[in-house]
Amino acid sequence: MGEERSMRMPNINFVILSGRLVADAEKRVSGNGKEFLKLRIAVDQSFKRGDTWENDTLFINVLYSMRDSLRMDEVLKRLLKGVPVVVEGKLRYREWETEGKRYQDYFINAYRVQILERKVEQQSEEGPSELDEEEGLPPEDIPF
Repeated sequence: MGEERSMRMPNINFVILSGRLVADAEKRVSGNGKEFLKLRIAVDQSFKRGDTWENDTLFINVLYSMRDSLRMDEVLKRLLKGVPVVVEGKLRYREWETEGKRYQDYFINAYRVQILERKVEQQSEEGPSELDEEEGLPPEDIPF
């Protein structure tokens, strides 16, 4: 038989989603004492069925860690229900059990969140703001 070829597969896990917050962001603390924000966004997907356009909405949780605790408190005031955002990060999976019932979930471990809405008090001067962190939550800090 001929020589077997092996394909080198890259390990790429990069997600960009835009959507609106379905609830105000919450500040949480991991088991290791690291603070992070928990967001839930609705991402609309339009598709055509026959002659009509329909919407399908994907709801996804986002965990976002920031190094600066004071800045996190300021950002928390802007991440309110209905605010449009763009989230960049890695897709993660988790399983857990509570009171004998097993759960599973996919979520985004975000390292960048961009708020697509101007600050109300500075609406004419300031555009969208980008909240950028290098890494996101390391696996050992994910609180599940």
